[in-house]
Amino acid sequence: MENDDREKVGLDFLAEDDSERLFGDLDYLLKDGVHIQNFGENSFFYDYLVKNHSELNAYYLRLFGVPLRRKGEGSHQFYYLDYHSREQNHIPENRRFTLKNECVIMGVIIYKIIFFDGNLELNSVDKLKKTISLDYEEYEEGLLKLIVKSDEAGKLADDDELIDKMVGKTLLEFKKLGWVDYKGDYFETLPSFHRLLYIYEDVIKNIKNILSNYQ
Repeated sequence: MENDDREKVGLDFLAEDDSERLFGDLDYLLKDGVHIQNFGENSFFYDYLVKNHSELNAYYLRLFGVPLRRKGEGSHQFYYLDYHSREQNHIPENRRFTLKNECVIMGVIIYKIIFFDGNLELNSVDKLKKTISLDYEEYEEGLLKLIVKSDEAGKLADDDELIDKMVGKTLLEFKKLGWVDYKGDYFETLPSFHRLLYIYEDVIKNIKNILSNYQ
C-alpha cells in the first residue's frame, strides 16, 4: 500500500541513493527560481535532474501544480520550475523570485547586444556599461526614465551612474537565477540566459519602440 501511494504522487525518485543528499537543497533552489545547468556547484544537481526528470516533473505537477521544464540541448541543457506558466500553483508568493521591470528591460538589452548584434566575446562588465552608453544611445532616455520611475533616489544620480548601477543590479539578479556567472568585472552568460529569448523574443526585437514609450 505504501508503495502504491508513493507511485500515485510520483515519489519513486526518493528511493534513489542520491535523493537524501541532494533533493532537499535542490528543492529549495528550484522553488527560489534558480535555473540548474551543468555548471559550477550545481553540476551534482544537474546530473540528478537528468536522471530523474520525469519523476520530479510528475512530483511538482501533482503536489504544487508547477511543471519542471527542461530546455536546451546537449551541454546547453537546463532545468527550472515554470511557476509562471499556470495561474494556479501551490508555491507561496514569498518563495517566487520575480524580476523587476527595469531588470527585464536591461536584460533584454544585454541579450540583444551579445546575441542579436554579435558581441559573443563580451565578458567585461565595464565594457558592457560603455557599450550601452556609447553604442546604444537611442535606448538611453527611455531606460533612464524607467529606472527613475522605479527608484525615486535615481533622480539624484547622473545618467551614467544610473545606467552603471542598473547593469550591476541586473547581473546580480541574474546570478541569483543562475542565468549568468558574475564576479567583479567579469560576467559570462550561461545556457539558461536564453530563457530571456523564450519569454521576451518580441520585446528583444522591438526594444527601441518599447523604450520610446517611456520617453
